[in-house]
Amino acid sequence: MADIQKQFEQFDDAIRLTRLKENKELIQKRDIILGKLRKAFAQLREESEAVPTFEFHNQGSYEMGTGIHPAEGQDYDIDVGLKFNCAKEDRPNPVKLKELVAKALQDHTELGTEIRRSCVTVKYTRDGEQAFHVDLAVYSYDDPESETKRLFIAKGKSGADEKSRSWEESDPDGLILWVEQRFTGMEQDQFLRIIRVLKRWKTEKFKTEGQNAPSGIGLTVAAGQWFQPHVKHDAFAARSRCDDLEALRGFVTTLASKFQVVGRKQDGALLYRLSVPVPVAPGTDIFTKMTDGQMTTFRERLLQLQEKLDKATRDPDPITACQLLRGEFGPKFPVPDKPSTASSGGRAAVGGGISA
Repeated sequence: MADIQKQFEQFDDAIRLTRLKENKELIQKRDIILGKLRKAFAQLREESEAVPTFEFHNQGSYEMGTGIHPAEGQDYDIDVGLKFNCAKEDRPNPVKLKELVAKALQDHTELGTEIRRSCVTVKYTRDGEQAFHVDLAVYSYDDPESETKRLFIAKGKSGADEKSRSWEESDPDGLILWVEQRFTGMEQDQFLRIIRVLKRWKTEKFKTEGQNAPSGIGLTVAAGQWFQPHVKHDAFAARSRCDDLEALRGFVTTLASKFQVVGRKQDGALLYRLSVPVPVAPGTDIFTKMTDGQMTTFRERLLQLQEKLDKATRDPDPITACQLLRGEFGPKFPVPDKPSTASSGGRAAVGGGISA
């Protein structure tokens, strides 16, 4: 088996995004939005409108440490939660609260805001094209005064009827904590690297599927449930070393095995589904919106990846092993130079920062 751990780590350096708390530029953009919201809501209160106060929290892949640079044609995004200090029973139409947020930020950027089912999106441009967006999730509580209060996220687009909008129980902080506590030390570092690798694989192999592709959070939670670290401990040398290829191969093999047959296509081919429940509230299946056909395609591509990983594991030459994996993960996966095959890996291109 070729030793390509160095290439996996170089690849991770190339695709990994820093956590939000480490990115001053993103924090500045977030804080400008929050300041504008507070100012607009204070003005509405002076005009006798009953607008509740809010606290914010960071959420999503930036906060979990699973964020990657977007693929070509995609833009960066930040996820921020707005926890409004009100009871959901006092706001029976959750879209109204989202509309307050959207209106306060409508003129904040050239592209304005969009009310989506799960968030309010603020869009930024660079050189005349959309380059960056902030997703603001709107929350309320069952009882804001209770010590055991539960959080609910506003679901629904503008104009949604009663059947198409709701307050859905959610625990974004609990989900982040769950991911952070899966492993420790080098095993946790490897866990997060494998998630980032699979998210890049998704962008490479589902380029034309858009929303029909498996979600990044779905891959993250699946890894949290079934990933097994591969860290070799050498007691004699008093050191430990990760084997990302073996860890990834093991997880992909396990994940593919979790699909269940649910029916047949018209041509008789089997249809498959994978169920991955959220480990915190609301506990629903993350992949529920994917059709049986989309899930079957997901499984087929996982099996293709598994085959390539098996071949790379058996390949004694790091050059051909990395060339094989580059076909799955894209051109940023490094291939060692021929003259230095035994001692060093090729340099991976590192994506630039945001300037929006």
